[in-house]
Amino acid sequence: MPTDAAILADRIRETHGTAVAGIVFYGSCLRDGVTAGRMLDFYVLTESYRAFHRRAVWAWLNRLLPPNVYRIALQRDGQVLQAKYAVVSLDDLDRWTAGHAMQPYLWGRFSQPCALVYARDEQVRNHVLAALRHSVERMVAATLPLLQSPFDAAGLWTRGFQESYRTELRAERANRATTIYANAPERYDRLLADIARSGRSTLVGHEGQARYSTAGGRPARLRAWLTWRARRIIGRTFHILRLVKAAFTFAGGLDYLLWKIEQHSGTRLEPTTWQRRHPILAAPFLALKLFRKGAVR
Repeated sequence: MPTDAAILADRIRETHGTAVAGIVFYGSCLRDGVTAGRMLDFYVLTESYRAFHRRAVWAWLNRLLPPNVYRIALQRDGQVLQAKYAVVSLDDLDRWTAGHAMQPYLWGRFSQPCALVYARDEQVRNHVLAALRHSVERMVAATLPLLQSPFDAAGLWTRGFQESYRTELRAERANRATTIYANAPERYDRLLADIARSGRSTLVGHEGQARYSTAGGRPARLRAWLTWRARRIIGRTFHILRLVKAAFTFAGGLDYLLWKIEQHSGTRLEPTTWQRRHPILAAPFLALKLFRKGAVR
């Protein structure tokens, strides 16, 4: 566990006290193992939005359109450590990672490497680990019907990540899904092999080979194709709404978003003073520029 992540997680706990049930570290900083000068990503889990937030309106917004996203920064040895953290209730965690969960907003992220940096007790720890396991199973189940047999683990995970990225307005490069798999191929191969052996899926392993098959044919692929298209429409709509909400809860959110787009796409866009002061009003104009430059798909 990177020291920076532990320090920032402790500060989150100090800020929100007993309302914090668990903290999950995820994202590119965890995958790459590099945290210096970067924005770390956390999910902060709580049993009650009302207990977590100081104001009822933020608790209501978190419940209506989860998650709320906040930024934290502190000085350490002359350097600035910073992170953004999304607040999710344990009930919503279950709802968004269950086998029937439609949108991959959580199960797409939690099927990637995650680290549980804090759990209040063993019950919370088991709760979160179960959600991570369900996320992996959900990702596999949602991706399987899209594939033609036989296929390998790389093909399944890469396709799954590609589809999940398309449900949001992302600035990721086209090869991002391939890179994520290549970052930990042994992990993803093992997870898929475990699911095939469990018998809880239509996934069937070819004995002695790193190849798989699945039941279903053209009708199943068509249904899956239509489902993922519906996920794109719904997911991108909610993504826009979350970005609008973040303008109120995330200090410096506009600059951070533009910086992240630049890191992933190479496209730099400098907001004006007016746009920084009025991010909601400026958002349509900035989005149009980014689309025209090909920075956001």
